[in-house]
Amino acid sequence: MKRFLEQSFYDLLEVSPSAPPEEIARAHERARSLYGPGSLAAYTLLSPEVASLLARRIEEAGVVLLDPVARASYDARLPAEEVRPVRPPQAAVAVTPLPSPALPPVPSEAPHKPFVPPEGASWTGELLRQAREARGLTVVQMADRTKLSRLHIECVEGERFDQLPVAVYLRGIVMCIARELRLDGQKVARSYLERASGGGKGGR
Repeated sequence: MKRFLEQSFYDLLEVSPSAPPEEIARAHERARSLYGPGSLAAYTLLSPEVASLLARRIEEAGVVLLDPVARASYDARLPAEEVRPVRPPQAAVAVTPLPSPALPPVPSEAPHKPFVPPEGASWTGELLRQAREARGLTVVQMADRTKLSRLHIECVEGERFDQLPVAVYLRGIVMCIARELRLDGQKVARSYLERASGGGKGGR
C-alpha cells in the first residue's frame, strides 16, 4: 500500500492541479468520509497502520491545498509534468481562433440518470453491473475510485462467490461499490449477502 504515499496531494484527492478551492474542499471531505478514522473502508479493507497513514496523508493534503500560500509553495516543488495544467492567471490573453470548416453540431451527452432497480428485486451482481454502466463507469474506473481491486469488483458482479472473501469483508466491498454508485449501501449489501449465503458460501 505504498501507492498513496507516492501520490501527489492532487492525485490523492482525485482533483486536477487547476481545481478551485471549492472543488478541493469537496474532494477532501469525500476522501475523509471514505478513508478517514472510523470509515468502513479503513475498518474492513486496510490494516490499522495503513489506515492511520492514509488518514494523516489526506489531512495533510487538505491543509496544504486549501491554504493559497502553502499550495503555491507545494506546486513549485512538484515536477513540471505533475502540474497539469498550471492554474490559469486571472486575466487570460485573448487568442483569435483560426477559421475552421463548418461542422454539424455534436449532440451533448445526456446526464446519467439514477439507476432504478425493478420493484422488489434483490440486488444481484448483474444489477450492480447495470448500475455501474448506467453511471458510465468501467470496472477499471470503479477500482480506481473505490480503491478496491478489479478482481473483487468483477467477482461481485459475476457472483463468483467462491472467489470472494468472507461476509464481514464482502459486506465492506459491496458497500463501497454501492456508495460510489449513489445507492443505499446498507440495503444493497444486505440484499447481496443474502443472495451470496445461498450461493455456495454457507455461514454468511
